[in-house]
Amino acid sequence: MAEDDGAVAAGDIGKRLNAKSNVVANYRARLIAAGLIEAPAYGKVDFAIPGLREYLRKSRT
Repeated sequence: MAEDDGAVAAGDIGKRLNAKSNVVANYRARLIAAGLIEAPAYGKVDFAIPGLREYLRKSRT
């Protein structure tokens, strides 16, 4: 998700990770419950914490 600018389809994340849809859905639900991500539109997810995307991008290098 940090690679993308803005909301991304959960299905696209699953394809990148080569993960089954039920695994993606499970993590999606857990991250929403933890308040780390949100679902701004049907099938889309985005970071809920301002600045988290930028922090993750910087910490990968």
